[in-house]
Amino acid sequence: MSINALANAAAARRPDTLPLNRTPISLDEIALASAMPPETKQIRTGQILQSKGNVETALNVLFGYIPTETITLYVAVLAAIGTEGDVSGAEWLSFFIFLFMTPIVVWLVYGAKLKNANLPLPMSYSAWPVWEMSAATVAFAAWAFALPQSPFEDFAWYSPALAGVVVLVTSTLLGLLAPFFQRKLGA
Repeated sequence: MSINALANAAAARRPDTLPLNRTPISLDEIALASAMPPETKQIRTGQILQSKGNVETALNVLFGYIPTETITLYVAVLAAIGTEGDVSGAEWLSFFIFLFMTPIVVWLVYGAKLKNANLPLPMSYSAWPVWEMSAATVAFAAWAFALPQSPFEDFAWYSPALAGVVVLVTSTLLGLLAPFFQRKLGA
């Protein structure tokens, strides 16, 4: 999954888009919304969308909060920096730049999806996909923590086993918390 899926899920919470015509409230509905790009009510009416099953729903929710676009670029930057052994300031700088950029990328992808559906850009805070922006940022931090050449390797308490647990727990918690923090987005 990706920021693209997060933007789909955010767009589904707008009153002027499909597939659900309401804020997704169950894990099944969130998984369904993340898989569908937004469309205006005028494009499709009367269609009923159904999820493909419990396993796919669980996987969509579990992996739906991985910001693959920013993680991919971050990995490429870490490879380009290419320091062996000791972590340099460049790794920390890269981490913080990508951490800061992740919610902005979520907003940009969300805005592009709305623009593509001929809907207005989300300029007011009430129209922003705040949950997706926050969740993607937390997920980026967890995944960056777990990557080889992570700047966190400088800390004595860091271990690859701990990093793996952090990624799994973070991904699971974000998926489970989504129904509690999603709100209807302003049009």
